[in-house]
Amino acid sequence: MNKSIITILTILMQLSVSSQETVLQENYYDIVIGNYETKSSIEEFISASYPIINPQVKFNPNNSFLKIEQKGIALFNSINDLAKIKPIGILQESSVIQIDTIFYKEIYKDTTKEWFLSFNVWYAITINGMQYYTDYKIHDFVAFKMNLDKFNQDFLIVSQSTGYDEYYDKGYPNHFFIAIFNDKKEMIYDSEILNFDYEEEFWDNELMSSVETELTENGLQFTLIGVKSIYKGIWTGEELRINPN
Repeated sequence: MNKSIITILTILMQLSVSSQETVLQENYYDIVIGNYETKSSIEEFISASYPIINPQVKFNPNNSFLKIEQKGIALFNSINDLAKIKPIGILQESSVIQIDTIFYKEIYKDTTKEWFLSFNVWYAITINGMQYYTDYKIHDFVAFKMNLDKFNQDFLIVSQSTGYDEYYDKGYPNHFFIAIFNDKKEMIYDSEILNFDYEEEFWDNELMSSVETELTENGLQFTLIGVKSIYKGIWTGEELRINPN
């Protein structure tokens, strides 16, 4: 059995699109008192009878992800931060996406809590050639990728750039999940969010960031190592299992 410890340099393999644009609203950093509610997650939208949007499965290195954890998210034909526009449809499954534009609009501070910020940030995204708008946070960072010849698959560990203080999406990768692609670069599996808290700004070996992997007869054993948290899993080629060892 071959065993390798693969360290990931800072921002290595970060998903970025050369044509991606950012729009910073004037006075964006002038914090507003209150709390922003994510419009793509409004229950009334998700539970209504809107068309179902098919997820994109085809992946290229410049893509990001919308990771769906519950019933789904609402997508719109324009920015809808006042919740006055009806959704185009509901995305119920995790999808590969292209980020076209990020609109940084407002930062809110909840004064009832010691330190809690929420963000009015929207994405213009493309799924299967169609453009949509959402304020649901994107998974924008591929922390690790490995080709599994044994299964004719690619194994990816994906996270969000969760940011810090008033910075919405700079560093601090977290909310990791596993995405599996077949030999046609089509996503065939995505896990739940892993029970793993990374706790550092950069995905860098000097800050205790690493992935240990070992190919065994049972599949790919892997370990995510954070500052205080460790996650051990096995990908069998068909399912993800927690590694008890």
